[in-house]
Amino acid sequence: MKTKNEKHETFLEFDGKKILFLSVDGTYWIALKPILNALKMDADRVIKTTKNDPFLGGYTSIQAVQVSKNGIIQGRNMTCLPEKYIYGWICFLRGESEELQKYKETCYNLLYDHFHGVITNQKELLQTRSSISTRIHNLQSELKEEEDRFKQIGELKQQLTAINKKLNSNDKEYAKEPDLWQQE
Repeated sequence: MKTKNEKHETFLEFDGKKILFLSVDGTYWIALKPILNALKMDADRVIKTTKNDPFLGGYTSIQAVQVSKNGIIQGRNMTCLPEKYIYGWICFLRGESEELQKYKETCYNLLYDHFHGVITNQKELLQTRSSISTRIHNLQSELKEEEDRFKQIGELKQQLTAINKKLNSNDKEYAKEPDLWQQE
């Protein structure tokens, strides 16, 4: 029986086999057996190993997944994992099949591309941050020098104003003394 929050869909098709998933309340549950069959692996053995795994075992769940057999849709209980663990689980699989090796290579490449991008991006961000910090420091130093020069200009202007006041004061004093301006 399908509840309001369940949705059955095909996850992907691999080697002509449909890999199924079930969406329940926003979690995608991927059926393990169809993946293992597509990868030509002993599904019963791998599912047992997965259930006994200290980490993955806690995330396995039996879900009623709808499958189509001879045009008739049936609900089958299947061991599933949440999608977020499927890709790592595939890398966890051990086997010699060419299909598994190709799929693992794809997973490893995806992991590399993701983390290499993260590491590369982190390095670039750190370099950019360092460059910006250096520029800020240099500009602050230049502004400090300009501020010091600006203060010096302000002090010189104050001195000039004081001297001009003194000169004006002196001029007024000399102007009051008649004998300085008169010739004998």
